[in-house]
Amino acid sequence: MLLCSIGSKKRKTTLRYGATLARALSAEVTLLGVVDRKRKIEELGSIMDTVARELSSEGLAVELRIEVGDAEESLLTEIEEETYDLIAMGALGGKRARRTLVDSVARRVLENTASSVLVIKGDHTQISRVLVCSSGTEHGHLAVWTGATVACSLGARATLLHVLDPMPAMYTGLERMNETLSTFLESDTGPAQELKWGAQVLKAECQIAELKIRRGIVTDEILREGQRGDYDLIVLGSSRFPGGLVRIAMGNVASEVVSRACRPVLAVRPHD
Repeated sequence: MLLCSIGSKKRKTTLRYGATLARALSAEVTLLGVVDRKRKIEELGSIMDTVARELSSEGLAVELRIEVGDAEESLLTEIEEETYDLIAMGALGGKRARRTLVDSVARRVLENTASSVLVIKGDHTQISRVLVCSSGTEHGHLAVWTGATVACSLGARATLLHVLDPMPAMYTGLERMNETLSTFLESDTGPAQELKWGAQVLKAECQIAELKIRRGIVTDEILREGQRGDYDLIVLGSSRFPGGLVRIAMGNVASEVVSRACRPVLAVRPHD
């Protein structure tokens, strides 16, 4: 796991949160700090050294490095030269936060690595509620497994969400169709089977909190549930490959959620 501090004013929160996830995954951690001036090394080094000591004391292998330079260039160079299962980074503040998604660091990282990516936002330092998003694809399957691992390792409550397609246009103007969870699960449709499979995965590891279904645009429904439920982490799948129709669909959902969510988001990708 690569855990980065690249200039965010909330670096303490970012590092604490990342350390929490590292413990859940029993990860081997590289702590990378990047500053734009040498005089900032001591301050950041003190914060990162504390986190490194804590993780080391719990039996995790930790490497600590601090560099002087451009944060984006340093991070992109690192992920080009080294292979990580997970890259964790904080959301940048100030003017950078107002950039369009195309120019954001998170988007560039998502586009330039086959690794899973965690973007840490907000003031969360602990993980007690996890929203796991099921999509019915290989990427969705891996997201369910990963969400189960994180939630169960930390004793967190897991909510499994599956978003169904919006109602067809032909139903516009008709009485709204009600679809309860129990009725949906009794059906033999692919999405129903997918949700039942996901529930079994979570139940095999820990006590499941709840299952939820929504109809609508996938990105909007994930963000809406994430906000309403006040989750500490949103976990969803994302394509590994930089091209193709699957990448366009899954990549856009992951990028949109990462960009618009006000809480940590983990985009999970298949890895060797």
